[in-house]
Parts: sequence; C-alpha cells; structure tokens
Amino acid sequence: MKIILLGAPGAGKGTQAAKLVEEFATPHISTGDMLRAAVKAGTPLGKKAKSYMDAGDLVPDDVIIGLVTERLQDDDTAAGFILDGFPRTVPQAEALDNIAHIDAVVELAVEDQQLVDRLSGRRVCLKCGATNHVSQLNGRTQCDCGEPLVQRDDDKPETVLSRLKVYHDQTAPLVDFYEKKGLL
Repeated sequence: MKIILLGAPGAGKGTQAAKLVEEFATPHISTGDMLRAAVKAGTPLGKKAKSYMDAGDLVPDDVIIGLVTERLQDDDTAAGFILDGFPRTVPQAEALDNIAHIDAVVELAVEDQQLVDRLSGRRVCLKCGATNHVSQLNGRTQCDCGEPLVQRDDDKPETVLSRLKVYHDQTAPLVDFYEKKGLL
C-alpha cells in the first residue's frame, strides 16, 4: 500500500496516518516531522527550512523532493508507505511519479475556521512529542512527562492563516491532479 494523505495543515493527516501504521505496519513518512527534526538538530537543511516554515511558506521543492527521494530508498518502504505532507505542489507530485508508484490518495477535507481553531490551540511537548489542545488541558501548561507545553511558531493564528492560503493556492490543485489520474 503506497498512499498519500492529502489535506490542509491540521486536517488530521498525522492522526489518521498513525491509525493506518498501527493497522497495516507500514512506514509513515511525514515531511513536516522530518523538517522539524532537521530544524531542531540545526542541520544545514533545518536552517534553510526554518525561515520558510516560520513564515508559513512551503519549503522549496528541490529540498523536499531530495528529502523524500532519500527516504523512499530505505528498505522499510519497499512494501509500502504513507506519505503525509508530500507532495504539496503539482511539480512535487510530478517528481513523485518518477520516484514511486502511488496506489491511492486520500483527501481529508476540513473547514478553514475549524483548522484555525484546531491549530492555534495546539500545544506540544518538545521532549516527548505529545500533542494536546488547550480546550482539553484545563489550564495545565505542562506535559504528563513534566516538561512545558508550547505553541509551535507555525501554529500561531497569523501563521495558520498564511499556511491555509498557501495550501489553497499551491496544494489544493493536487485534488484535481490525482482525481484525473483516478487515484483520489
């Protein structure tokens, strides 16, 4: 099973991918997670990507395509994978056609206002990676592991709105792209 989860930021791609991984024991490849790890590690790729991510912009195609190409060469992806956050543009989708055969694309459609509310209320633990929403924290500001819960820079309301504009302008056309291929 080689699938793409397609949807706006905060639509639930990561949540659904985790369920699919558990059910089918297939690797979940999240370019967002890969980029955040590179930023945290301070790698050259991470430094280059951070300025784009903080502004809510997409990281340039060549960087993302290279990252995904490398990851799809790992042995654990031979039988299948779940792509989350890639492709985000039609040129990335065209490049993916040269890298791997995709079996299906699943679109997760969520209203913009719900996404703004969901993302701007998200809090994460930088130590263990736990994700919470302020509506369920009852004023708590620490993770169960004892570390503080923080709002990611890309979850601030103004950045979320910018990310949604970028999604509608650059990523939403993938719905038509994959529908025409009979994969959506």
